[in-house]
Amino acid sequence: MRDGIGGIPGVAETISETEAFVRAEDRDRYVATLFAPPAARPRLFALHAFDLSLADVVRTTTEPQIGMIRLAWWRDSVEGAREKPVAGQPVLAAVAAAALDPVQLAALAEAHMDVLDGAEIGESGAQLFRCAATFLGAEEPMGLADAGRFWAMASARRRGAEMAVPEPGRMRFPPAVRPVTALAAVARRDAAGKREPRGAAGRQFAILRHVLTGKA
Repeated sequence: MRDGIGGIPGVAETISETEAFVRAEDRDRYVATLFAPPAARPRLFALHAFDLSLADVVRTTTEPQIGMIRLAWWRDSVEGAREKPVAGQPVLAAVAAAALDPVQLAALAEAHMDVLDGAEIGESGAQLFRCAATFLGAEEPMGLADAGRFWAMASARRRGAEMAVPEPGRMRFPPAVRPVTALAAVARRDAAGKREPRGAAGRQFAILRHVLTGKA
């Protein structure tokens, strides 16, 4: 199925593939996104797929200069993804179909470039949370960037990074941003050293509790 704009797959077709990608790569993000309003889910799934692609570059690159080139390609590709679709790139197709703001995505890519260049990994998480709030149509609440930093650092520790993860004080977020701030609630389990697969029952309960109460 095509939407008639430059041969880009329609939203329903593209997002179903993107949703499957996010589910396979990070079940926590998948579950949290299901609590977003239906109209916002395609945007969040596309955002998470884009961020997961960037994070994979940072995590797997062995030559920083090559990694920078790859991240710059992602950053530059979102600019023209809608007018000039890139063959074989379902993530970019999803970004285009969901009409995500390329300026926001470029800032996210640059945050990952900064991490590859030696900046704290938490900054990429802060930018992800800011983008998600925007795509949810919400104002950025106090503490949102700190929650994103905490989540990114706890996630890195979960993957085996040797780093201290200072836990923030108790936070509470408004309903509009909870489909992303729920990740910070789950991150407390990682910071505590719990060994469990993403999407495990305890993690799903932490997401649900956050969605209902806003507490993280």
